[in-house]
Amino acid sequence: MNRMDFSQAVIRIKVLEKRLLSRARLERMVDAKDMDEVFRILGETEYQQHLSNVARPEDYENILSAELRRVYKLMDELTGEKIITKLLSLKYDYHNLKVLVKERVLGKSLSALYVPYGTEDLTKLKAAMSQEDFSDLDRRIGEALKETVEEYEKSGDPQMIDIVLDRHYYRHLRALADETDIPMFQEFVKNQVDFTNMKTLIRVKKMDKEMKFLEEVLLDGGAIDRDKILYSINDTLDGILDKFRKEDIGKPLTEGLEAFRRTGRLSDFEKIIDNRLMEINEPSRNIVFGPEPLFSYLHAKEAEIKALRIIMISKINKLSPEVIRERLRDLYV
Repeated sequence: MNRMDFSQAVIRIKVLEKRLLSRARLERMVDAKDMDEVFRILGETEYQQHLSNVARPEDYENILSAELRRVYKLMDELTGEKIITKLLSLKYDYHNLKVLVKERVLGKSLSALYVPYGTEDLTKLKAAMSQEDFSDLDRRIGEALKETVEEYEKSGDPQMIDIVLDRHYYRHLRALADETDIPMFQEFVKNQVDFTNMKTLIRVKKMDKEMKFLEEVLLDGGAIDRDKILYSINDTLDGILDKFRKEDIGKPLTEGLEAFRRTGRLSDFEKIIDNRLMEINEPSRNIVFGPEPLFSYLHAKEAEIKALRIIMISKINKLSPEVIRERLRDLYV
């Protein structure tokens, strides 16, 4: 991967970054009296081109999905290095794999649950599944599907579908990051794995499950030793805080666990995780030659769309501006 190959794309990205929704504009939406006012504010932005896709406020997802498709298409046009966008779009592929396997298990269509942002063609995926021939798929995708089907048929346990595919997703993601040899991408993936494992530890403790179950669901590929997390299952929250405070992700992890202690909500922990993952992008602001600004822009765009989704769902449910602000993530602006 030649850094100089990204020079023109980075120039374009610096222009596009200026079009990201500002904190002030989001605040206006948070304070808007209803969805009509939210749509009027969106009409001042590049989302304006998608407003004709909605006939009623509840159709807001049409706007968000159209914008995400547009941005992914644009990123593919800006660079021939598909791996940059794949680091973020891979989660959609694995989401679709979960839907695909569950369709087979349940024997009914779940077509409304598929998302159109993945890298693997859905028709191709469905054909591979129906023929039980995965040789034409990306090697890792094919292996993931094959093992998931085998594990389910062996156990008959539907939760194995998510467990096996999550394991394959993070291995695949780590392999992609290592292939780029870009430290920022590798840190991003390691942090994701570590935070996911710590969230899993807390969830398993809440469910009062045994160590054997935790061992099944913990992921490989993080910076924190997997066994260190596994053998924390019987620790108190204070013990967990002390044990992991000095890890690379110690500061946001401590903040997240303290937030969970205060509210008992894992969503508060997840909000701090999202904030930390956004912070990893900060150094890319000063990079002129290289793929990092493209990745950071796409990640910021996804965060922006998440924020809009939170605002719109909250407005439809008539939540107060104070509650909406509490739910919003930090944005790369």
